Amino acid sequence: MILSSIISFIFSSVVCFLIIKYFPKYFYDPVKGGTQKLHHRPTPRAGGLGIFVGLVFGGLILTIKNVPYLSYFWLFVVSSFPAFTGGLLEDITKKVSVKKRFIFMLISGVLAVLLLGSIVVRVDIPLVDQIFSFYPFAFVFTVFAIAGLTNAINIIDGFNGLASGVSISIFFAISYVAFINNDFFVLSISLIMIGAILGFFIFNYPFGLIFLGDGGAYLIGFTIAVLSILLVKNHPQVSAWFPIAVAVYPIYETLFSIYRRKFLRKVSPTQPDRFHLHTLLYKTLVKKLLGTSNPVYRNPATSPLIWAVNMVGVIPAVLFWDNTPVLVSFILLFVVVYTKIYFSIIKSKLPRGMKK
Repeated sequence: MILSSIISFIFSSVVCFLIIKYFPKYFYDPVKGGTQKLHHRPTPRAGGLGIFVGLVFGGLILTIKNVPYLSYFWLFVVSSFPAFTGGLLEDITKKVSVKKRFIFMLISGVLAVLLLGSIVVRVDIPLVDQIFSFYPFAFVFTVFAIAGLTNAINIIDGFNGLASGVSISIFFAISYVAFINNDFFVLSISLIMIGAILGFFIFNYPFGLIFLGDGGAYLIGFTIAVLSILLVKNHPQVSAWFPIAVAVYPIYETLFSIYRRKFLRKVSPTQPDRFHLHTLLYKTLVKKLLGTSNPVYRNPATSPLIWAVNMVGVIPAVLFWDNTPVLVSFILLFVVVYTKIYFSIIKSKLPRGMKK
């Protein structure tokens, strides 16, 4: 498994390097044209292609070793392909609507349930658990849950290294719980994804030579969702709240963004804005701490702050992966602290134009 992770890192980094060096114009993200754009030069947004190639070549090592769960690995790759492809097409053409990309995510969710049996069977709430024994309900709930977390990583992808750093820590947590429970299928994919993301990370952080793109974000989010569900389904001792705790930052950021846009700002939940927590920190705290407005320094300096926020969920998830009451308590604590910090920043004196 370690060899698979190393190979995944090598191929991911090579593909990212080749895109940056020889094919950047095919994947350029222009400087202008979006409310969330903070870079100052056209940058290829195809890091996801490197990660996917790394995943495939990591799998080839598993094929050579003929591991017992080999067929499931390739079924996982097949399941992930629609979500990844929908994102990559948007990265290339800039013409794939949010609704169409969401359909691609739903297709991947359906495939995950049908091919891998990745379905939510319990939430560790006695009366509610009975509902999940009704397969059609569990099926629909799972498909939308997978699609939701698939998109969540894209929501938090705002600065150099932010989403990839958050994702690496989540995969380490998942791999630890998988190892403790002798789930070598989940462990293998987690380690391979860590290697593949690191192959991208070295070019993305701190200077942003290449971006993750929708394809990369969707692939990562889908993988986190499916592996987390499989851990809970296949190991009764793993709390059903472990997946929520380990990914509480991207999950709550997504839910809060929907609430903020629809109910506070009265706009479409799919409309991008500049009011994510990471953007507010970039505009206020990071600028104050560094004493400079230069985005070259402020951009990468923002990500470690969010990595720290993310660890508020990841660390308890690792320590208490089998303890539902404790996990629920930490999830609620995260929600309270996040919300308090967010509105404290909003009520402060934001830079001109930020409150619009």
